[in-house]
Formats: sequence, C-alpha cells, structure tokens
Amino acid sequence: MAGRAAALVTAVTATLLPAPAQAQASIAELDRRIDQAAHQLETVVEQYNEIRLDLRHNQERAGGLSETIIELDRQLAVRHDQVGQLAASNYRVNGARPVATLLSTASAEHFVDQLLIADVINRDNERTIAGLRDTRDRSEAARRAANALIEQQLLQQEQLSGTQRQIESDIRALTELRDRQQALLDRSGADAADRSPAANPLPEAATGIAASAVAFAHAQLGKPYRWGSAGPHSYDCSGLTSAAWAKAGVRLPHNARRQFGTVTRLGRDQLRPGDLVFFYSNVQHVGIYIGADQMIHAPRHGEVVRVDRIDRMPIKGYGRPG
Repeated sequence: MAGRAAALVTAVTATLLPAPAQAQASIAELDRRIDQAAHQLETVVEQYNEIRLDLRHNQERAGGLSETIIELDRQLAVRHDQVGQLAASNYRVNGARPVATLLSTASAEHFVDQLLIADVINRDNERTIAGLRDTRDRSEAARRAANALIEQQLLQQEQLSGTQRQIESDIRALTELRDRQQALLDRSGADAADRSPAANPLPEAATGIAASAVAFAHAQLGKPYRWGSAGPHSYDCSGLTSAAWAKAGVRLPHNARRQFGTVTRLGRDQLRPGDLVFFYSNVQHVGIYIGADQMIHAPRHGEVVRVDRIDRMPIKGYGRPG
C-alpha cells in the first residue's frame, strides 16, 4: 500500500495490539473506523447521484435548445427570403414602368395599392423577423448557460470520483487490517452471515404493489454494493430501492434525498413492508422495510445487499412510494 491508505494502516496498527486477547477490541475499533469512512463515502455517492440526475436534465435541455435554435434559423432564412422576393417582385412590376404610365389615374391607383400592400407585408415580416431574432437570442443565451452548468457539473463529478476512490482505498486498507486481526481469533467464517435469500426469509408478507418491490429486493440479497449502480449485478442504496419499486411500476429518482422528497411521509407505527426508511439528517441512505423492524439495503462499499435492523443508523424518516 502507498500514500494515505498506507499511512492510515500504520496509524491504526500502532494503536491496536495484534495479540489474540485484544483482537476482538481491535476488530470493533476497525469496524468503527470503517463505518465512519463508509458514512463519508455514502455522502459522496449520493452527491454524485444527484449531480448525475441534474447533469442528464441539463444535457437534454441544451440539446432541445440547440434544436430550437436550428428551427429559428430556418424560419429567419425563410422570412429573409420572402422579403427579398417581395422587393424583387415590386421592382420587376413597377421599376421598369415609364413615369407617364405610373402617373395615369388607373396606374397610379394600382401602384399606390401595391405599395400599401407591400408596406403591410414588409412591416409584418420585420415584426416577425425581430421576434424570431429575439427568441433566438434568448435561446442561445439559455443554451450557453446550460452548457456552462454542464461543464461545472462534469468537473464536480470528476472531483467526487477522486474523493470516492480515495475513501474506497482507505476502506480497503482498514478492511485488510481487520481481516488480519480476525484471523488471530480463527473466527473468519464464524461471523460471516449467510446473505442468500433462502437464509433470510421475509418476516412479514407484503401486500399490493409493494409485494413486487419487496420480492425484488429480497432476490438481490448477497449482490455487491457498487456506488452509482442500480443493478442488475450490483447496487448502491438508492439504486436498490429505485430498482425494487420500478418492478412495482413506480419510478423513483436514483438519489436518497430526492426519493425522500417524492414519497408520502409516514410515522413509524404506520410502516408496512415495501415502505422506505431514510437515514441521517441530510438523507444519505435508504433501505426498504420488510417488517419486524428490519430492512433490506445496500450498506456500503465492500459489503453486499443484506438484511439489517432499521435502528442500526440514525433514522431521518419513513415514506411510502406510489
């Protein structure tokens, strides 16, 4: 290991004696540090998911504005062409006629009528062209603003990706050290829970459309956590809940905070299987309730989708999709 991760392991190793008698306490301390790092990582992941949603919206908006500008340019070209054709037509009809002919009563009246009609058409074209230009200018300004925001969001994504890689490196270093400590107790397999669906029966039957969401989440047990993922082979927390409820026909954004903003709020005594449980004051984690104060969730980097009690993290609130 090198860099920050290696320094982290060195610092932790210096404070934890690898003697078997103290191995359990060492493991508990390492778990605490891993949880702390995972908490930081999940904040980064949810920020990334939120920026990704905004980025997609702004890219679609910029694309739509580009199409609008192309159409406005086409309409402007048509109007300019009409003005040119009208001017050329007036010249062909009236420009070559002798003055004496134009001064005759019938010709003069006809000529004036033509001028009045041409003036009306020209004024209409000028107003239309001015309106099209104004709309085009405003569309172009909006497109420039959207593109500037896209560049900013891409930079934020890159920065968050760098932070994510560093935290994941720290977690790997801590996890390796924890595994070595646990090996001293020869308990490597004893604490490893079976994450298969068969080994984790649902404590309570879900009803209605929620049954599809719960069944889907239950079938994902044991699949790895991967930030920014919504299946089918891996998930992050909001990716799991959005994929589960998609099976029930309910679309949820791939972001815990935004999911919290779309659901019907509940009290704890109203919870039923399929409802969502949100965690931390800034809503950076979410799980799907399955009854008996338990949930299925994608916990953190290095873990798999599993069943946990909902009280293992500070609860922000509860909500029902649909």
